[in-house]
Amino acid sequence: MPEKIYVLWGDKNKKFGADENLFNYIYKKLGTKNENVWDGYYFIDDLNRNEDLYRILKNCLSDEKISFDSKERFIHSIGRGSIEYIWLLENKKFRIVDAVVYPNEDEIECLLRNIVNDCELITFGGGTSVTGGVLPTGKKKFTISVDTKNFNFLSIDKESMILEAGAGFKGPDLENELNKSDLTLGNFPESFEYSTLGGWISTNAAGQESNRYGKIKDMVMGVRLVTPTGIYTDHKVPAESAFFKVSDISVGSEGTFGIITRAWLKLHKRPENLFFKSLMFKSFIEGIESLKKEFTAGKSPIVSRLSDEQETYLSILAIKDNFLTKIFKFYLKRRNVLENGSILILMDDKKISMNDGINLGSIPAKYWYQTRFDRPYMYNELLKHGIVAETIETSSSWSNVEKLYKDVISSFNEEMERIGVKGLIMCHASHEYISGTALYFTFIFYSVNEREKNLNLLRDAVITSMINAGGSISHHHGIGTYLTDQFPLYKGNAYSIIKSMKEKLDPENILNPGIIK
Repeated sequence: MPEKIYVLWGDKNKKFGADENLFNYIYKKLGTKNENVWDGYYFIDDLNRNEDLYRILKNCLSDEKISFDSKERFIHSIGRGSIEYIWLLENKKFRIVDAVVYPNEDEIECLLRNIVNDCELITFGGGTSVTGGVLPTGKKKFTISVDTKNFNFLSIDKESMILEAGAGFKGPDLENELNKSDLTLGNFPESFEYSTLGGWISTNAAGQESNRYGKIKDMVMGVRLVTPTGIYTDHKVPAESAFFKVSDISVGSEGTFGIITRAWLKLHKRPENLFFKSLMFKSFIEGIESLKKEFTAGKSPIVSRLSDEQETYLSILAIKDNFLTKIFKFYLKRRNVLENGSILILMDDKKISMNDGINLGSIPAKYWYQTRFDRPYMYNELLKHGIVAETIETSSSWSNVEKLYKDVISSFNEEMERIGVKGLIMCHASHEYISGTALYFTFIFYSVNEREKNLNLLRDAVITSMINAGGSISHHHGIGTYLTDQFPLYKGNAYSIIKSMKEKLDPENILNPGIIK
């Protein structure tokens, strides 16, 4: 019998805590009614077990580590990307993995050695990819999802401040262990509650506190990489001058070169105190100029998150009305920044000296911190109304930020008008560097028909504009299967080096074959 399961983000009982003014504004802008068209559930079919595949897997794994269960296979066949959500919303059928395996670290080598050429292996951590990174390709007879949850080794060298951990650790479990010793890794992506260490490394992720702790590549000292041609391991040293390390080719490789089973990472003392500040600027560009002044002067708060006018206004609308919040909104209106201001959230472990813009105190920043992993729950509500949300991020030098931002906004609006749909686009700058910043674009649109086609047209308009304006193809989400067409063009001649590395480490192309063409 088909089984009905909940497929939206996170806890099905958790709702996005926002005032109805937020959603009413969105529904009006997008020309849709405040009524659900989907309940967030999907019917999955009963799936058969393939005995030939079972015999292959049985060579390396015991029965309890092999699953042909329909629900497990379905869950391991999708990520959290906009295209996948459209398939679910429209109850479309799509390719499902043929088996899920749960090997430990020592069983991976056997698995890769015994897998025949008609199998593909897709590594699965938390399933939070927003770029189609865990989708089966159908290029091989069988697709096997390799779940990393049994890569759960953990050791902390407190004297050297080094973490050795298995790739299957999820964010909260890892941080909870470190916090017992007043330590932190410092990586807090929006997907933190569900994503894994291996997923962070394979996409070169960046957390919300990257100003202080860097991207994952800045944290990783070394990795253990298991490939079809052998096992490669780095030396556990703080630095070396000996060509490149295994981690240099593993970070950001999205499971295409091999399977990362464990890593060594730098740790930090957990801040004893946190200070918060919120500033409001008259425009996004004015806020960008202020950030540029700070970071080029060598100042770097742990968090600096600047929302553009559209994102700022939505965040204000989300605030539930009471006596104090009404006074707050009245104050913003008197300062002429209620509907066209740009808010900057700051957090640091020392008092914050930045004073540009209108000082709103600490409360907005503290509220952001308390709810910083909740934004996907807002997308849940939108999807139930047939509204599609997409996130695309890039990075740019300070001298190019304004042009890139304006070009992307303009390209989206022009394409939206051309295809005849209604939508909104917004942006925030949230990972700053001495030489530039990352811009994180979010757009939403409403379409009754041809949702996937319209999504791809809007995505292409944004990405093309972004790259043409001198931005990176991605800052921390990775390539996945969504960006495979643009990837070779973006990399140019360097793409041949990536291809050569793939052919050396995975000559039969069995590992995530949908990413490198």
